[in-house]
Amino acid sequence: MTDTLQGQAKALKSWLIDAALPFWAKNGRDANGGFYEDLTLDRAPNIGAIRRVRVQSRQIFVYAQAARLAWYDGASVADKTYEFLEQHGFQKGGANDSRGGYAHRIGPDYSVTDGMRDFYDHAFHLLGTATLSALPEAKHSKAARERCEHIMGFVDVELEADNEGWLEGKPASLPRRQNPHMHYFEACMALYQVTGEARHLRPAQHIFRLFERDFFDGHNAVVSEFFNMDWTLAAGDLGQTAEPGHAAEWVWLLGQYEKLTGHSTASYAAALYDKAFIGNPIFLNDEEDKIGQTRRATKRLWVQTEVIRAHLAMMERGHNEAKSHAVRAIEAFREHYLHDDGSWTDQLSPEGSPCAATIPVSTFYHVMGMITEAEKLSKV
Repeated sequence: MTDTLQGQAKALKSWLIDAALPFWAKNGRDANGGFYEDLTLDRAPNIGAIRRVRVQSRQIFVYAQAARLAWYDGASVADKTYEFLEQHGFQKGGANDSRGGYAHRIGPDYSVTDGMRDFYDHAFHLLGTATLSALPEAKHSKAARERCEHIMGFVDVELEADNEGWLEGKPASLPRRQNPHMHYFEACMALYQVTGEARHLRPAQHIFRLFERDFFDGHNAVVSEFFNMDWTLAAGDLGQTAEPGHAAEWVWLLGQYEKLTGHSTASYAAALYDKAFIGNPIFLNDEEDKIGQTRRATKRLWVQTEVIRAHLAMMERGHNEAKSHAVRAIEAFREHYLHDDGSWTDQLSPEGSPCAATIPVSTFYHVMGMITEAEKLSKV
């Protein structure tokens, strides 16, 4: 039966193990272990595409996590991708920084096409290496653990901002965004769960204070996205942007933070959840403004994975209807986004038909996180 959370979670897990993990290990990476940026709609790798380096760390997370859960023999995939990341993505200190960090993009020949050190990227490098470091059977477990320390040192020293938080990258740019901070929040909590060392949680505690003061718009019950250097809202439409997917992500992340710290986040999570799901839609839009007017009615796959995790997080908090919402959302998600071969549709049009031009590899990070949470909470 798939009309229960247990049934839906079982179907997702089976699809992941039997189809998705083997499919992407075979079709999504090249002979040197590096994952492509995307596939064509015919499931062929886009060999000529520029690759964002963070895609490698997202895939390290996926396959290391699958191995940690004993769902799939992903250690060898994660190890090989880590080798690729270190060989072709990491750059030693020089003009851009004194410590060395990861380039932003590389070309089909692995040459660096954009050497910027991006904060958002490094959040995912920390998440990937933290997850790999927790895998005893991985060849590069120890090296990944050491790399975690390097990444945190890089962020603290090279991306330090005068006005709290961290810069967008090096070189610095505007507007400042909550999104990189949200993912660094996630990565630091993941590392803390591996090490148990309080110093690894401190950046997350700092980011939570930024969330309370700047990111959370209590008047509109949304997450503000874009800021000036001093954390005032960016001018014009940019400062009034609200991404429903990010609000849903925060609902889940706030629950994780409360578990680790004991600090109550219930009021923030409830406000974001209630606002996001006014009218109880199954899928959320890609972009709105702060008062809920639609800007982009398309619906990315990643947004819907965070919708499901938000329902699961609120179910865990005891919300009366969240479980039934999760079941309906997973059922619709499986129908509209997932394919039997292990691939997916990345985006739906406002009318509900597929409209993405490619199949991005990086989406697997969101899919894996959602399925992990659904499987875990289906047993509660």
